[in-house]
Amino acid sequence: MGKTQQKPFPLPISQSCFFQIHMYTTILPHSLSNSFKIPQSRFWFAFLNPSTSNFLEYLSIFPYRCMMTQRGGKFSHSDPAFREHIYTSYKDLKEGKVKVKISEKILKCPYCRESREYTYSEDLCRHASRIISESRSATYKEKAKHMGLVEFLERDFDTKIKTPESTTSANLKEKGNHKGMEEFLEKAFDAKVKDSKSFSKRKSFDLEEKNEMSREEAIVWPWMCVVANIPVEYKNGRYTGDSGKKLKDEWINQGYKPTKVHPLWNRRGHSGFAVVEFAKEMDGFGYATLFVKDFEVEKHGRKDWYDNNKCKDDKLYAWIARDEDYNSNGLVGDYLRKHGDLKAAVSQVEKEDEVKDCKLRMGLNKRLEETEKQSEEIKSEISRTDDYMASVRKQNEMLMKDLNMMAEKYNKAHEMMGKKANEQLKRISIEHEQSKLQLEEREKELRAREARNESELKKLDNEKKMNELAILEQKKADERMLKLGDDHKREKEKLHQKIIELQKKLDDKQRLELEIKQLKGAMEVMKHMSHEDVEAKNKLESTEKDLKEKEEELEAIEELNQALIIKERLSNDELQDARKELISGMKEICGSGRAHIGVKRMGDLDAKPFIVDAKKRCLSREDTVKFLSAWEDHLRDPSWHPFKVITIGDDCKEIMDEEDDKIVRLKAECDEGVCNAVVTALKELNEYNPSGRYPLPELWNNKVNRKAKLEEGVEFLLKQWKLYKQKKRG
Repeated sequence: MGKTQQKPFPLPISQSCFFQIHMYTTILPHSLSNSFKIPQSRFWFAFLNPSTSNFLEYLSIFPYRCMMTQRGGKFSHSDPAFREHIYTSYKDLKEGKVKVKISEKILKCPYCRESREYTYSEDLCRHASRIISESRSATYKEKAKHMGLVEFLERDFDTKIKTPESTTSANLKEKGNHKGMEEFLEKAFDAKVKDSKSFSKRKSFDLEEKNEMSREEAIVWPWMCVVANIPVEYKNGRYTGDSGKKLKDEWINQGYKPTKVHPLWNRRGHSGFAVVEFAKEMDGFGYATLFVKDFEVEKHGRKDWYDNNKCKDDKLYAWIARDEDYNSNGLVGDYLRKHGDLKAAVSQVEKEDEVKDCKLRMGLNKRLEETEKQSEEIKSEISRTDDYMASVRKQNEMLMKDLNMMAEKYNKAHEMMGKKANEQLKRISIEHEQSKLQLEEREKELRAREARNESELKKLDNEKKMNELAILEQKKADERMLKLGDDHKREKEKLHQKIIELQKKLDDKQRLELEIKQLKGAMEVMKHMSHEDVEAKNKLESTEKDLKEKEEELEAIEELNQALIIKERLSNDELQDARKELISGMKEICGSGRAHIGVKRMGDLDAKPFIVDAKKRCLSREDTVKFLSAWEDHLRDPSWHPFKVITIGDDCKEIMDEEDDKIVRLKAECDEGVCNAVVTALKELNEYNPSGRYPLPELWNNKVNRKAKLEEGVEFLLKQWKLYKQKKRG
């Protein structure tokens, strides 16, 4: 195994201080390795006085720096539970609850069931070290127990059986004092210490251990360090040195995180001093402490700088700014008094931070309470809104039911009217046939009687022609009635009243025609009667006058009826053209779809339910688009007609075929929203464009979700035009 660089712990070496050695057993001599029982892993070493017996203090400075694994989980020596297991194991061994000695010459590991027997304590120690560093099956509790066993064997186990090497190392410990040991170790690691260029930096700080010496001393806050002996150069009559930014970047790269480096200048230039500022929090104090400790390890601290008996080198000196620096005269003191305050102790800063944190927590708690109150109010408003929306939905459902019932009643009434009209037409045709037969019989009778003069014959011919013309006119009127019925079906709501009026006029016309026929018949009868009857002649003349009046009234009604029909057709055509123009204009004005009145493409497939269903099924964007396009193609396919005709009483009704293969497959694959969207699009296409199967624009009322009237669209356009004029004027 290759040698690795040694990095000493950044604290000065003394009788009760410690340093970190990153090493392997291949670096040390064999005797030294056996003397300190160093396994092949990274350690923290401590050299204590022989009087030190507190195991917790020893454990805090002598934990293994290797990571403990518990079946894949990692545990550090800083884990409180891990330390507790080590201490419990050590305490049980020391008090004799757990025994290592089986006999005077035989030792055995108390934590391994199948442990072998050992003669020397060093062998048992190596066994425990191997479990700690190399075993993968051992839990972290077992490793902690073995670590306690190592500590017990090294510190408290008093055995009479020792190896020659261990005896030699023990004599070395007993004979040599601590200072000699320190010199020995310094010589052993001198080469590695000289090769190291930077000390190891620790990223997590235990402030209670590091700052015990400096908590109760007055210190400058925000945390500042004084750096002295900065190299300067005399140029152009002034001293110049490294800038603060350069020094800050250099120390940031070393891991100290200073917030600001301010070189101190005087009238002669760079003074060779600088003040390094750190963050105001306790983490900043930790970084400042580490920064200074690195200089103190190399004996470049404050005492070393102000020691006149010591020969100074050209390296930097640094120390934490305290009351002596704060109250001193010169550039350093002036800067510290201007940019910092002198705190009585670090604990004072901690108390102030605690007060600030307490105030912050109180403020946050108040804000949290206010936020909770607001959230409760919002929830209550949401619940009220939900209740209101539920009531509105119920009202809409009731209105839709009422509308459906009204539509059914209207359809039934319309069908009854159609049946009555057909029956009436049949009855009129029968009456016409009967009247025709009667006229023929009368013609035969008149010919048999041999009309006395040509005038009477001409009159008879004229009457016959008039009857034929009346029949033709009646047939035309019947055809017009059928056409009016078809138009009535297309415009049910708009033309219902007009149809009723036309029906009344038609009834009046038929009544007048019947009266005219009856009067004509009576006149013929009276003509063939005796000419000497004066009363009959008078009655005949009055009947002729009444007949003329009735014929004139019939002609007036017929003319009025024709004018109304023409006017109705013209107005209907104009309304349809106006509706088309309104739809084309509304497409451009209300393109967003948020307006009260807009244009809806009847038969378009709603994509929102497809997107929601795709998110539930975790489909990609491309798959969602393909799925939506496929169903749009199905809707445009004229060959797919998922409807069936059912008979309800005497009526035939077309409904959706729920057993269609595509509909059944869609219900199995997707949720109800997708199925409803497809069914709605199919119904709209079947109603508005069943032959072409492509969407058609329609004027739509978005508020009540129905087809908008032309009047509503015009009112909406007028409102928009007025708003536009107001905005333009403003």
